Amino acid sequence: MGHAKSNYLVKLSLIGTALFLITGIIATIQSAFETVYVIVSLTMFSIGVLLGMRAFAQSISKSRYEIITTVDLIKLPQNTPQKIKLALYGSLAIQAIGSIVLASIQSSTNFAFGVLASLFALGSLNMWAIMNGRFKKRSN
Repeated sequence: MGHAKSNYLVKLSLIGTALFLITGIIATIQSAFETVYVIVSLTMFSIGVLLGMRAFAQSISKSRYEIITTVDLIKLPQNTPQKIKLALYGSLAIQAIGSIVLASIQSSTNFAFGVLASLFALGSLNMWAIMNGRFKKRSN
């Protein structure tokens, strides 16, 4: 199965994770940078919601001919290369855990916005799964 058309989602997820962590770490050191961290977190949240909604819309469209469940948008296909699984699931884990760690070590409530950013990795994962998944055909 060729994954070339959706490799940009893997790169996007990794770049987003790096950007999130870098801005978070800088914001913990320099409090003036907290606003940038909030903007990055909310932007990532917004993009993640849009990616998730697009993946859901594509799953609805495909569901006329194929059986697609909600789990299919989260669980990567069985034949997905290990490198891609590690990148997508790793980004999700790092963003979720990283946001909790950053929020727990800072007294500023601005760091709570970071928890929303993990929807970015989840949206990328959803889109990759729907673009590359093989689903059972519906019987007519």
